[in-house]
Amino acid sequence: MTAPEVSILIPVRGAAAFFADALASLRAQAAVAWEGILVGIDTDPAALQAAAAGDPRLRVLACAAANEAEALHAAALQAQGEVLGVLDGDDLLEPDALATLLAVLREWPDAGMAYGRHVLVDAGGRVLGPGPLCELPYTPDALLLDFMTGPLRLLRASAYRAAGGYRAAHPDAADYDLCLRLSETCTIAHLPRVTYRRRVHASAPEVARWAEGIEARYAAFVDAVRRRGLDARYDCALEIDSWHILQPRAGGG
Repeated sequence: MTAPEVSILIPVRGAAAFFADALASLRAQAAVAWEGILVGIDTDPAALQAAAAGDPRLRVLACAAANEAEALHAAALQAQGEVLGVLDGDDLLEPDALATLLAVLREWPDAGMAYGRHVLVDAGGRVLGPGPLCELPYTPDALLLDFMTGPLRLLRASAYRAAGGYRAAHPDAADYDLCLRLSETCTIAHLPRVTYRRRVHASAPEVARWAEGIEARYAAFVDAVRRRGLDARYDCALEIDSWHILQPRAGGG
């Protein structure tokens, strides 16, 4: 087997109703040498083994992680590619997604991460509209207030390690926490093209654990404010509509 350019981590949850479509979209990435590491989250391991059977590019992670963030980090440690990405088992890649984002990383050798736009689709695949945040311009400071760097992103493995990888501190906001740390340690490139279809359905984490996600993203935001030394000048607040707020401290300089 050719050494993969890209290692794609694939978290698969529960009954995995949409997993076959997700895997088909990965197999359609013909222009890129990739490997896929299937990460079962409360999923029958036998079903994952059956899905990987006969395709040497796919393997199943065997680990006893406490949560999805720990499982993804364990998978990243096993990855052979110099570039990492995550394809959620509910979602779909556009046919040229990996090749397009890899081209961005080649064009920007100092970038540790590249991401594109995405659209939201329902359980039947019907397009609901653009992702609500991915149109926003990226800056490290803007990322504190809006999570625009997702859901599909390709990371250099070296940048992933330098940022500390996935951590279990905020399991309902592991992607946001990782992207905040990446924004502090490397350049991030934004491709203004749709590369991904994010499926919205009742069991999706952002729906089923909506409140937990808000609290976890706020906690990751507060950690980032402290890492950046902004807490000396600003207070943090979580508004009822879930927006993160940085406001000057009373009497502060």
